[in-house]
Amino acid sequence: MLDTLFKFGRQLSQNSDREEFDDQIATPTIDKKEIDKGIHFFVATIIFDLDTSTFRVDENLKPFSQTDKGYSYSAYNLRCIKIQGGNNKSIYPTVDPRRAFDSWKKTFFGKVDKDGNPPKQAELVEAIQKDFTDLAGSRLFDATDQIFKMRVAFEAAYPDWKKVLEDLKMDGNSRVAMLCASIISAKMGITKPLPIVQLEGYDDFLRRKFLQKGELVTPGKVQVETTSKLCYVTGETRKDVGEPTFDNRYSLNKMFVTTTKNYATGFNDKDFSKNYQASIEAQVYLERGSVHFLKNYKVSIAGIDHCIIPQFQSDREVDLDSFTTRLKEKSELLFLMSQKQMGGLLGDLNDWTDSGIYWINFIGFESDGNFFKTINLISDISKTHFEKVLIALDKVETEMSETEGVQWDKVMAYGKQQNPYSFNFYTIFNLIPVRKEKRNEALILFKSILERRPVLQENIFKHFIELVQCHRFGRYPGYNIIPNSNFDFAARDAVFQYHAFFQFLKKIKLLDMDDKTPASASTLDEKNATISAFFERMGYTDDQRAVFYLGRILGSVGRAQWEKGHKTKPVLSKVNYNGMDASALKRLHADLFEKCKQYDILPFNEGNFSKFTDLFKDEAKDKWDKRMKPDESLFYLLSGYSFRTSKESAESVEVPETTSKI
Repeated sequence: MLDTLFKFGRQLSQNSDREEFDDQIATPTIDKKEIDKGIHFFVATIIFDLDTSTFRVDENLKPFSQTDKGYSYSAYNLRCIKIQGGNNKSIYPTVDPRRAFDSWKKTFFGKVDKDGNPPKQAELVEAIQKDFTDLAGSRLFDATDQIFKMRVAFEAAYPDWKKVLEDLKMDGNSRVAMLCASIISAKMGITKPLPIVQLEGYDDFLRRKFLQKGELVTPGKVQVETTSKLCYVTGETRKDVGEPTFDNRYSLNKMFVTTTKNYATGFNDKDFSKNYQASIEAQVYLERGSVHFLKNYKVSIAGIDHCIIPQFQSDREVDLDSFTTRLKEKSELLFLMSQKQMGGLLGDLNDWTDSGIYWINFIGFESDGNFFKTINLISDISKTHFEKVLIALDKVETEMSETEGVQWDKVMAYGKQQNPYSFNFYTIFNLIPVRKEKRNEALILFKSILERRPVLQENIFKHFIELVQCHRFGRYPGYNIIPNSNFDFAARDAVFQYHAFFQFLKKIKLLDMDDKTPASASTLDEKNATISAFFERMGYTDDQRAVFYLGRILGSVGRAQWEKGHKTKPVLSKVNYNGMDASALKRLHADLFEKCKQYDILPFNEGNFSKFTDLFKDEAKDKWDKRMKPDESLFYLLSGYSFRTSKESAESVEVPETTSKI
């Protein structure tokens, strides 16, 4: 995940249109439905007269634009920054008042303490005095300090946002998207209303608070690192490396911190800052990548928001956004209620052979924008399996529609207009009764299917029985099941959709799989346990394990060739028996991938490819070759090629020695 976020963040940072504070700006969102209804959105201003210590609402509203960053009243130019939450002080002269009017007031008027005592300072003033004392003489500081003196009068006039709206006197088709504070002051030479954020000191305050963090230290307390450290994200050695700190609470990077170590479960708490450390640049890229993914690549799975995180080949230069957009489109076909299109579910399913995508992850989370809690993780879905799921669903749809007596067109229709929709995971979600505040059985089922784990037939039947009871006895409250007053129709739809579900599971070979299926849990668990014990006993490093897994793939291709009558196993000629440097290993990896596709054994080797990709760190050829010499690489390659678990030995056909010289 970190590698993908880093690559996206780096690519986004190369955009020539980026502005200095893009990472901090939160442009208010507008519901498209309101725009379609003819609602107009505006920017409102409250003007503070510092000479007379009075204030007023400016009835001269300015049109609001979500997209024009250069517009004078845009979120960027008025510095409508993200609300930090937590114990951070309010520093927001411009906000979306529908959500953050209280934060706006605390910026200028502070807040009552826990004992009920009135505030002594504006929170923006407190923030400046705490970390940036040299800005205490700025115009920003002076203006905010003078506004605070109007606190009692302001609270009496505008205790809430509704009172401000009353003075704006807008018609029913107008809304305020953004509120900013402006001042006038003859003493300062400001005769026309000037937004607070345009005063001398505010941009400098933002720059030093968010962009210039010393060198991984608390703002205002500069401590220069003198020793170079290894960045966990990039593998580079730099002087600005330290434990990552992410200000944004709504962030995928919150999965990889000390308190919620979803991705760092094996790290020792005491040494966390040493194990997971990153450069300033890497942290910026990670956060930009997170913002981009959470904004553009979300999909609902079993009623839970999930973020789509693909994993790309480390050595491929691809258009990340383009391919991830295509992945989102396929995910929406899989998980969302989509109307039937010409060609069924697949539509224009493109060949991803050259996309560079290897694995797909779906991260399920809960958030209100002020926190990020991971509640589900569907990981390491191979591109091949993902496509097979789509293809299998499409084939089932076709076969069911051709089955006489099913009335599939009526089964797969909704609403009074009987609009057609596709058979996909959204349909299946509505077949699995899920109770609020209970275990989400549908989510567990989808995780099993996508991670290629066996699905027990008896569990599916239990879900079916519960669904029928919901329809028969009207047990809809508290469930995700769509009510149907006609039991005959409800039963028909349930029966035939479950038939389709069984057919789908059979096509992807996950229904009551036998022990010989390579993807079965028992087989994989046995292999992993045996190999792990071997690694521990022999003291393998990550580099050695990577080459070992490549050897496993080599052995699989060799066996496939032997079974096809190629007794000399031609793939062995791909190995350089003088030694394998980093370049040779990468070429062999590419050749084996093609051979696996040629012999239709890629699904059986996806786990080994995944392990190799995760462990093979070749940031630069010379770095790999310094860590592992070519002759050493050949040894570990052939170790993997020769290794057999007891189960593999019992199931495999005895293969005689070839004439190839090793």
